[in-house]
Amino acid sequence: MTLANKVVLITGGSSGIGRATALKLAGMGCKLAFASRKPEALESVCREVETLGAPALALPTDVTDAEQVQRAVEATVAQFGQLDVLLCSAGLSMRAYFARSKIAALERVMRVNFFGVLYATHAAIPHLKKTKGSLVAISSLTGKRGIPSYALYSASKFAVQGLYEALDIELARDGVHVGTVSPAFVDTPLRHSVLNADGEPYKNPPPLPFRVWPVEKCVAAIVNLIVKRRKEALIPWFTGPLLGIDRMLGRRIGNWILGRRFPPEAEQTQE
Repeated sequence: MTLANKVVLITGGSSGIGRATALKLAGMGCKLAFASRKPEALESVCREVETLGAPALALPTDVTDAEQVQRAVEATVAQFGQLDVLLCSAGLSMRAYFARSKIAALERVMRVNFFGVLYATHAAIPHLKKTKGSLVAISSLTGKRGIPSYALYSASKFAVQGLYEALDIELARDGVHVGTVSPAFVDTPLRHSVLNADGEPYKNPPPLPFRVWPVEKCVAAIVNLIVKRRKEALIPWFTGPLLGIDRMLGRRIGNWILGRRFPPEAEQTQE
């Protein structure tokens, strides 16, 4: 599949993985539309994309509002005549033990991480059926394996995985490609705005016990998944075999390792 002249709508495209992917796609000849809550950041990424010779459309959008998301999809099609790829990359990260967390904070994460994907996907499907395009969601390895202190973040990503696995079957007869990208920790601004149990960003986020991967590695996986119309990409790749071994061992060893690597003391001392 060639991406030249493909129309791509990216939620959360003004920063992080979404922005980095947009710049890569712009260089490949795509037409980009961006849906995000930050107008200044939207205008900035649009200028960057246009500098690379690609058309860009800024769409100030709150992904937790179904009507705003619907308007963003319709505006993209009105501007460019079609929609070929939806990339859902808007997200919030939260690190806090579940029992200590405020309900309002938990609901906020679910609204952005799951319902933000749900609304955009639902609005985009009729247009993607016409182009036999791609639905792509940025999930997480926490959507493949529960991790202490990431319970709600993990739940939101498990929900995305379940939704997209079902859509892969439902939309197969329509020729729509459905895929998820599940990275480990990635070096993006999201790392510096992790929410605590109260739903507020940490002043000093807890240290991460595993490697943080460069955003370029995630971008390469996303582009490869779209071009080859693959169903899933894990970052790093070797987490696939590790998850398989973890299941074979009844998750006992994995639970012990994760419990030690993500203790409740980390959040209490870093707030």
